[in-house]
Amino acid sequence: MRYLISGYYGEGNAGDEAILAGILQEVRREDARAEFTVLSFNPEDTVSRHRVPASSTSLRDPRRLVSLLRRSDLLISGGGSMLHEADFELHGRSFLLRAGKLRPIPYFLSIVMAARALNRPVMWYAQGLGPLHTSAARWAVRLAVGASQVVCWRDREAALLAARVGARAGMQAVVPDPAYALRAPDPETVDAVLEQRAGAWLARTGGAGFLAVCPRPWLNRRAYQAHLVQALAEVCGRTGLGALFLPFQERTDGPMCEALADAPAFAGRAACLHHVDQPQLLLGLLGRARAAVTMRLHAGILSAAAGTPCVPIAYDPKVHSFAAQTGQEGFLVTSDELEVEDGTRRLRESLECTLAQERARRLGLERRVAPLKRTAGATAHLAVQLAGGRLFVPC
Repeated sequence: MRYLISGYYGEGNAGDEAILAGILQEVRREDARAEFTVLSFNPEDTVSRHRVPASSTSLRDPRRLVSLLRRSDLLISGGGSMLHEADFELHGRSFLLRAGKLRPIPYFLSIVMAARALNRPVMWYAQGLGPLHTSAARWAVRLAVGASQVVCWRDREAALLAARVGARAGMQAVVPDPAYALRAPDPETVDAVLEQRAGAWLARTGGAGFLAVCPRPWLNRRAYQAHLVQALAEVCGRTGLGALFLPFQERTDGPMCEALADAPAFAGRAACLHHVDQPQLLLGLLGRARAAVTMRLHAGILSAAAGTPCVPIAYDPKVHSFAAQTGQEGFLVTSDELEVEDGTRRLRESLECTLAQERARRLGLERRVAPLKRTAGATAHLAVQLAGGRLFVPC
């Protein structure tokens, strides 16, 4: 069967690329003859990274989109946090445009509605939802969900929000994020990358190990960054651990991670590993950490998949959902808490508690994540059934 996949791909975001990698991996397991085309903001990057054909994003070439849809057996709206107004604080009540460009909800839902106008089936694959601040966004979600055959939400909170806004599809389910299904490279490959890229720095830490740190810029705020450094430096100083910063989106996170790693408070115990943008390799690196501090959602998901406990920093409801899903909500610190001085103490205590209870934390995490890994493939089974006409869902 032929699958057209729409999502936030080709923008250098390791989380979104992990979603796509997971979808491709699991659909191929169910359909060995699957043919894919991915709508990408950077087709060359997508072809190189995932070894699948890619096309430019749809609204830049609507005739090309129509052609691709006509040739496809299924449109997969490919997971992630595409349907949100999380930037509402910066951009206000505008539903359609942000700096002259379509905002995420109208952009991605336009692709769904184009598929339905051409009578092509649509599946939302582990889709996040929210926050939805405007009535226009809620209306658009209701319309597109109602027009789609299968809508699979990434977490319970997304499904509950959909119900609150009256969005109902022919079939709905809550499913794991596709990234839970990914496999890390062999240990030798991960060790070689660490040795080549950070060997000298790791040697200076005396073999104690490291904390993986995956922050992101947020709403032009600065205080949480200083408090993050303070808490990490205190924990590293007491335990002998290093802090390894892993940017999940090089363009935005890279400069910030470099600046934080260079902070004098670390006294040389921190480093930044740039341009590690293969999700499977990030999974392997996170698996080497004693613990992780994750602001990026998929840094948390890949940490959990690797068995590494994390302290999530929640800047968005999706991070709360992840923490609850993996049983780590008791260790979560919000970005608002981290903005104030007391946030340093909260983060430090969560990290120290994690390290003190590391074995128990890992065992608890394994119990929560094992079923997510096992059931990740069931979503792909639904997609293959729908594409092959073996699943009839009225809409």
